[in-house]
Amino acid sequence: MSNESRTRWGSAAGGWEALGDAMRRATMPVATWMLDAIKPQPGHTVLELAAGLGDTGFLAAELIQPGGTLISSDFSPEMLSAAQRRAEALGITNVRFRQIDAALPLDIEAASLDGVLCRWGFMLLDDPEAALRETRRVLRAGGRLALAAWTGPEDNRWSAAIGSALVERGLLAPVPPGEPGQFAWGREGIVAEHLEAAGFVEHEVTTIDFRQRFESVAGWWGAMTKLSMRTANAVAGLDAATRDDILAELAEVTKPWTAADGSVAIPARTWVAWAEA
Repeated sequence: MSNESRTRWGSAAGGWEALGDAMRRATMPVATWMLDAIKPQPGHTVLELAAGLGDTGFLAAELIQPGGTLISSDFSPEMLSAAQRRAEALGITNVRFRQIDAALPLDIEAASLDGVLCRWGFMLLDDPEAALRETRRVLRAGGRLALAAWTGPEDNRWSAAIGSALVERGLLAPVPPGEPGQFAWGREGIVAEHLEAAGFVEHEVTTIDFRQRFESVAGWWGAMTKLSMRTANAVAGLDAATRDDILAELAEVTKPWTAADGSVAIPARTWVAWAEA
């Protein structure tokens, strides 16, 4: 990935660490599905690519004990440091941390891994099929990859609505069609196409629905500016009147999902898939 991407994710690491508990609770159905898909066993070696804070991989670490090893990797040193702090707090000892850019050839021996996890990472790469081919290369015969990739923006208003409001006001440039990004793999069928192009014959793709929960519309706004430096940079220095106008628009968008206490629970949907080497 580019130095710009590395800088953005590094700057966002603090926000992800601060909001980690809420994000883990919301996304647990995705992590659980992915773990079931790779069938971790004691003694296995599992790699998590684009691990961030290690949400999915750390769950696997327990399941591969005794004798198993988790390799938790990210291309952002700041994310890796945050993940290391969390592993220490949780008492996870069978994990090795490595700075790995999933966009580059993996410095890992061929056919040496039992499982690979990558939650919401491949769709951010310029050449995801090259990364998938590398993933297949490092998996043992019968080893499995489990991945997640967001469906379209219409299914994920928790993220897309704020971006749309900023694009409409000229505060944020839209992501060009075909470019890497959150919704680059949104189209139905695209996950299977990428897997098959990378040589994975056996695979399964399905969807998981869950909710992203925030204490209020303002809390939602605050969370997204912490999780996305692209959003944070777009709203830096925003005048109060424009901010209030955007929040009023977002309150209308979220009316169907707003409780009496003002909290919002916005639907989210993701593709999940497994593929066998």
